[in-house]
Amino acid sequence: MAVLTLPTDPAPAKMAITMVSAKNVLSPAIGGAEQELLRKGTRYALTFSMPVMSYVQSMDWDDLMAEGDTVLMRVFQPGLVIPNPGTPLVKGAGQAGTSLTIDGLPDGYVIRKGQFLSVVSAGQRFLYRAKASATSVAGTATVPLRTMLRRPPNDNDMVEIAQPMIEGFVRDLGEWAVGVERLVGLQFTVRERE
Repeated sequence: MAVLTLPTDPAPAKMAITMVSAKNVLSPAIGGAEQELLRKGTRYALTFSMPVMSYVQSMDWDDLMAEGDTVLMRVFQPGLVIPNPGTPLVKGAGQAGTSLTIDGLPDGYVIRKGQFLSVVSAGQRFLYRAKASATSVAGTATVPLRTMLRRPPNDNDMVEIAQPMIEGFVRDLGEWAVGVERLVGLQFTVRERE
């Protein structure tokens, strides 16, 4: 299985964010309060709507039709100015739960609530989103995450803050139609595989 990198140009016209939940919901049979049991495995599916492009431009996106391979797509965060994060790395092996400790950041660096980041561990990217803002102190920050870590990262695994990426399978690829005007509009979902 290969990992195919999709183009960054043109940028998506729109991105929809979906959480693919792994939680269990317990509903008592005789009434009472529901409970949610969180489990590892909740991940993201991002649906990208691309601007209309020429048929020739659309040929660069042919990897969307790959079967059995995963793709890498840059996460679209329009209007979010991301300063240089330095060289962010996972600080400490075996982390679990809903936070990630990162070092290698400039002192006072802020990761904003809702900001995406990806962790590259054992050759696979995992996409996460900050649940609250975190500020680095002496280059280290503990980022609260919206979802649980799916795998314990290794010490010094790379953390992508400036250009987070989603890695997964292409789903819901719409029709690749070209009309007499020779224009193509693509829409597709990248769903993390694990």
